[in-house]
Amino acid sequence: MSLEKKFDVHPVTLVKSSRHFLIKEFIDEIKGEMSPDPSKVLFESRHTDETALSEIVQEAKNLPMFHDRKLIVVRGYQSLGKNDLTLLSEYTAAPATFSVMVLISDGSLKSRATPPKGVRVIDLDKGSTVEQEIKGLAQKLGMTLAPGSAGFIKMMLGEDMNLIRNELEKMSLYSDGKKAIGERELRTFMEKHSTENTFSLSTALSNRDLKTSLRVLRELELNREDPLSILYMIAWRFRQIFKVSQCLKEGLSDESVAKVIKTSRGAVYYLKKSVLNFRENELGRILEILEKTDYGIKNSSGEGYILLEKLLLGICSGKN
Repeated sequence: MSLEKKFDVHPVTLVKSSRHFLIKEFIDEIKGEMSPDPSKVLFESRHTDETALSEIVQEAKNLPMFHDRKLIVVRGYQSLGKNDLTLLSEYTAAPATFSVMVLISDGSLKSRATPPKGVRVIDLDKGSTVEQEIKGLAQKLGMTLAPGSAGFIKMMLGEDMNLIRNELEKMSLYSDGKKAIGERELRTFMEKHSTENTFSLSTALSNRDLKTSLRVLRELELNREDPLSILYMIAWRFRQIFKVSQCLKEGLSDESVAKVIKTSRGAVYYLKKSVLNFRENELGRILEILEKTDYGIKNSSGEGYILLEKLLLGICSGKN
């Protein structure tokens, strides 16, 4: 694709919001719209307190090396002066066709910082409530919340959207996307998963995070969790990851993958990220050592956690 071909993203957008979660979601959406392949988009983050706007504008004009497009996120818009706004106005009159600039304001715009013509303004806080954000996030993860469920989640977890996002991501792995999730299911899930558990361990392993994996395993041992139950959760997670890797080889869409492995599209998104943490031949090897660990635990006396620790080392180190 030629760099001179325009794409359906506004060249300069001003985003107003006091909620970091909403800003991050917006930026992620922009990345996806710019290219289905993230590796083709050069991402730059700047702050007006550290970098002059003139330098940022020049960056936008420079062709990106080894990338097709460039996304520049600029924080601190509300501190721009009159000369900066004039410079921005000049740039928006003839913006680079391969660059997208997203200006971030914390919502406290002053009259002197009125955006110049050519800048698209989006107020993410306008008409948005925490409950609406929770519902929207659940939908993106392939789940449907029953009436009142978003309010229950807010009551249980507060308004920290990063915490809420983590909990919803976990739920998405167990949801088939068909049945609406009500307060009863949410209460059971949150009470069950409120402490370090086997889900946390399997997630850390899928990210090849050995330090966290060992820490959670120690917690589970102190709580006298059954080693076989822990192993089964790990094995289930890696069988899912393996199945997704096979589906990706066949070029299946996220929706098709979700049907094959009987999970939600939201869960497929995160499983795809896990696939990237392992080389093609490693997943087969991991399934083999999972089987060996299963045999070892069933036929050993009191060595379950020692075998699990060896399993963790094998998965995260990439060695047999």
